[in-house]
Amino acid sequence: MLFTLILLLLTGLLAGVLAGLLGIGGGLVIVPALTWILLAEGAAVDVAVPMAVATSLGTMLMTSASAIWFHDRRGGIDWACVGRLAPAVAVGALAGAWLALLLSGPWLARVFAVIAGLIGLRMLLASATQVAERTPWPRGWYLFGPLIGAVSAMIGIGGGSFNVPYLARNGYPMVRAVAIASTCGWPIALGGVIGFLVLGAGTVQHPVSYGYLYGPGLLAIGIAGMVGAPAGVALAHRLPQQRLKRVFGLILILVAIRMAW
Repeated sequence: MLFTLILLLLTGLLAGVLAGLLGIGGGLVIVPALTWILLAEGAAVDVAVPMAVATSLGTMLMTSASAIWFHDRRGGIDWACVGRLAPAVAVGALAGAWLALLLSGPWLARVFAVIAGLIGLRMLLASATQVAERTPWPRGWYLFGPLIGAVSAMIGIGGGSFNVPYLARNGYPMVRAVAIASTCGWPIALGGVIGFLVLGAGTVQHPVSYGYLYGPGLLAIGIAGMVGAPAGVALAHRLPQQRLKRVFGLILILVAIRMAW
C-alpha cells in the first residue's frame, strides 16, 4: 500500500510538472501510469483502463481550478468565449464517458494510444501553432466544443491539445488561447466525472473506488499535481521548451505503442 501511494504521488508530481513546463494535459501521463498500477494490483483490464481515465478526469477538478485562478488573476481569460465553449465541451464530455464505457478495456487503451501518439508526433515535430489574423471568436463552437469534450473525456485529458489550436485558428493570441483552454478543462473534467459516476453507480469496480473513480489515485495524484505545476512553471523560464517537447513527444509515442500493445 505504501509503495502504491508513493507511485501515485510521483505520478501526480510528474504530471503537474509537465503540465506547468510544457502546457500538456496531465492525463497523458496519469492514464497510462494509473492503468499499469491498477493492473499490478490485480484489476481486470476492462476495469483498469476506464478507471484510469475517470480518475484522471477527477484529478483535473483540482488542478484545473488552480490554473483558472492563476490565469484569471492575470486577466488572461475571455469569459465570453468560455461562456460559449464550456457548456458545449461539458455536454461532449458526458458523451465521451459513455463512449469510453461502450468499448472494452483493450480497445479503449488503443484509442488512447492513437490519440496520444498523434499528440506526441506533433510535439516531436515541434511545429508552432499559427495564430490566424482574424477577430477572436469561437466560430463553430456548437460543433467543435462537443467534439473536443467527447474525445478528451474519452481518454482522460483536459482538451488543451485540441482547444489551443482551435482557438489560435480563430484569432486568439497564444497566451489567451492557453488560458481559455485551461479554463475549459474544468467543465470537461466535470462532465466526464459525472458521466463515469452515473454509469458506474452501484457497481463495485475496486475495493477502494466509487464506481470508476479510484479514491487513492484521485487524492494523491490531485494533491501532488497541484504541488508540481508551479515548479513546472518556474522551470519553463529556464529550460529549452522546444527541445523538451521533442523529447517528451518521443516518450509519448513509446507510451502510446505500449498502451496499444
